[in-house]
Amino acid sequence: MFSAIVSRMNISRDIANPYIADKSDLLTVRELMTDILRATSLAPIINEIGGAIDGGKLLRARLALKVGSTSGVQHDSLLRAAAAVEMVHAASLLHDDVIDGGHLRRGSPTFWKKKGVSGAILLGDLMVCKALQLLNGKGQEHLVLLLVRLAGEMCDAEVEQELISRGTARNWEKCVSIARRKTGSLFAFAAASAGSGTKQVEALMEAGYCLGTAFQLADDLMDACGDKVRDGKNLGTDAQREKPTSISSAGGSVDVARACIQDLCTSSSAILTPWSHVKQAWDEYLHTDFSPVVSLFAGEQVSLTHACAG
Repeated sequence: MFSAIVSRMNISRDIANPYIADKSDLLTVRELMTDILRATSLAPIINEIGGAIDGGKLLRARLALKVGSTSGVQHDSLLRAAAAVEMVHAASLLHDDVIDGGHLRRGSPTFWKKKGVSGAILLGDLMVCKALQLLNGKGQEHLVLLLVRLAGEMCDAEVEQELISRGTARNWEKCVSIARRKTGSLFAFAAASAGSGTKQVEALMEAGYCLGTAFQLADDLMDACGDKVRDGKNLGTDAQREKPTSISSAGGSVDVARACIQDLCTSSSAILTPWSHVKQAWDEYLHTDFSPVVSLFAGEQVSLTHACAG
C-alpha cells in the first residue's frame, strides 16, 4: 500500500551524491548515546541497559542524517542531533512501558520488569538530561531550546491522552492532534535539525510533524490488530486502558486511518517542493526507511480488517 505512495513520487534513483545512513553512522549514533550514559553512575551496569538504547529502528536519526546531508549541515552536528532525539524517544518508551504495564518491548522484557518501576523512570529522566547535554556547547544551542519545546509538546500530548481524554467520547480531530504532538514532535525535531535557513527549517518541521503523525496512526493500528509475536511488544493495551486512538476514534475503521496515513506521507513530501535536493532526499527516506516500517505496522502484509472485526 504505502510503497505505492512513494512510487508515485517519482523518486530519482540517481540522486546527486545521495546520503545513505550506513552502518558506521548509525553505530556512531548508538555509541554517542552509550558513551554519555557510561560517564554517569550507570557505568557499572551499562551493559545491562541493552535494548533501552540500542534496540530501535533509529527512524528519527536516519531522517536527520539522510536529509541533513543535502542541506549543508555539519555531519558532527547531525550525528549529535540524531543521538539526542533518539535518547529522548528511548526515554519516552521507558516511561510508556511503565504507564501501559507493558511486559515486552522489541522482543525482550521491558526495562521496568527487569529493574523495577523506579529504575525505568530514573533512567528515562537521566536520558532526557543527557540528550540535552549532547547538543550543548557545540554551536547547537538553538537545538537545545527546540528539543526542550518539542519534548514538552510530546509530554503535554501524553498528559492529555492519559489524564484528560482516556475513557471519554472518541473524537477523530482530537486523536490526530494528540498523535501530531505525541509522536510528530520528535520527528519534527529530527527534520528541523537537518535544515538550513529559517524557511527550510520551518518546512522541514511541518513535514516531520506529518510523518510523525502518520507513524503514530500506524502504531495505533498495530496495537489494535497486530501480531504480538511478530511485532515484539505487548499489544491491545490501548483498548484495555480506553485510550483515544485512530482505531477507537474512527469507530474501528482501519480504512480511515490508512487513508489519513497516505495523505500525511504525500503531504510531507509536497511541503518540500521548493527545495528539490531536500525533497529528493526526503522521498528517498520515505522509500527506504519509513514506508517499510509503516506498511508493516498498518497491516499491508496481514489482514487487519478481519482481526479488528473480531
